[in-house]
Amino acid sequence: MKNLRYVGPLLQLSWVVVLSALVPLGIGLWLDRRLGTAPLFILIGGLVGILASTIGAVRTAVRMIEALEDVPPSKTRPEDEQPGKEDSE
Repeated sequence: MKNLRYVGPLLQLSWVVVLSALVPLGIGLWLDRRLGTAPLFILIGGLVGILASTIGAVRTAVRMIEALEDVPPSKTRPEDEQPGKEDSE
């Protein structure tokens, strides 16, 4: 259950990549059909989509890494938590 905190940012990352690539490609396809300029706007839309999805993925990944740096490390073994045992500093 502790790993569920990673699900939100990962879902956001996938949606950013997919939508950033498909929306400009769809607009390019629509413009090509409307104007009769077959591969021109599809290629432009594809390039814009690749660029936008790469930038979006990097920005989302950087935010995820920064959020993980703020999380305190958890104790991995229950033996580390013994009543009456103090950490010596």
